[in-house]
Amino acid sequence: MKLENARKFLHGCRVLKTALICIFGVPLFFMYSEVPANFIGSFLHVDPTYTGGLVAQEIVDPIGTANEKGGLVCYTVHQPVTGARWQKSAEYWQVVFNYNGAAANTTGKKSAVVYIAADNMARGGQDWNFALKIDGGQGQVYDNDGSYICAAEVYPLNGGEQVKARIPLQDKRLQPILASKKTWHYFDFGGAVSGANPGLELTKDANTVPVEARMIAQKKDSGKDAEDEAFVERVKKMYDAAFNEPGASDSSDDADPMVAINAALEEYGKKIEQNPNDYISLANYGSWLAKKGGESSALKAMKLVKEAYVYLDKAAELCNGKEGEIEVLMNRASVSASVPEMVFGKSEVGANDFMKVASLTDNKVLKAYSFVMASDCYKKCGKKSKAFIALQEAKKALE
Repeated sequence: MKLENARKFLHGCRVLKTALICIFGVPLFFMYSEVPANFIGSFLHVDPTYTGGLVAQEIVDPIGTANEKGGLVCYTVHQPVTGARWQKSAEYWQVVFNYNGAAANTTGKKSAVVYIAADNMARGGQDWNFALKIDGGQGQVYDNDGSYICAAEVYPLNGGEQVKARIPLQDKRLQPILASKKTWHYFDFGGAVSGANPGLELTKDANTVPVEARMIAQKKDSGKDAEDEAFVERVKKMYDAAFNEPGASDSSDDADPMVAINAALEEYGKKIEQNPNDYISLANYGSWLAKKGGESSALKAMKLVKEAYVYLDKAAELCNGKEGEIEVLMNRASVSASVPEMVFGKSEVGANDFMKVASLTDNKVLKAYSFVMASDCYKKCGKKSKAFIALQEAKKALE
């Protein structure tokens, strides 16, 4: 009986979801496609012990290498976790590395060592208490006399762009970290560290200026977020003023957008018939197909957007290195930035297109706009490090 009731409930949820999509239509579906996830998340709480603990400190560009390929973009320190269920360790401490591009330093080509000092631990004349070594996807923890303490859990994600490391805290030499209020972190990504006793010590290649990290959960820096949002808005307005004709998007309240859409499709369709390899017309035809999807029912929209990418992808392939490449890429990038990521999964395609446009143009406004849009797209698909780098490049473009 309970199983039957559960089935009825799940069926009712599916029917409701379908009905909502059909009622609101594609434009609202495009705009609010994240609503189902947010709705579920509003009452489904995930305990921090499963995800690494509460964030204590997020340090952006800690050693000044964020703009380098493989550079450390962000280093996140979590609060130590106790009483974790269904985890390898009931007590652990997580730190997270976010890199610009493939994190070669942590996937076997080089060793990465973080030397850690805590405010409540005696150091015996050293500058640090223990060291976390990551090499080839494996992690080890050593005392400051070079003695092995334990293995660390290492999880490379997104092709190595993010690396999560969890330090188990069962050993009494590490347990004081549970009561620490402040820690300091030295980074060495170039040292050759090998063997059971690596003789760990700060080298000339290490970042000898430690990064300070509080161990108390911090509130999000709303001021920094507001500053970034204001910058993004300013860049978008600059782009509109420079590249969009005044009144181009204006229309009377009773105008039917499908009239303009069908007219454009007919125009570019004829050009494609005359020349199937006309990549400019292919790109524009694909964009107008996607716009038509935005004015259609949900099921028809999905079909139209899928068809649009047939034209957009062909255009992008044909235009490589040719005149008009920027126009083609901007078409596909703009569509990719507009359609919902959870349905079509095109945000990274859009981000890469915007990044290429930024590399092709000398126009400061277009370059900054492309970086800003790339950052937005990377955020949508969870590429946090790339989103950060793109935003920093946008700021540099306007300097």
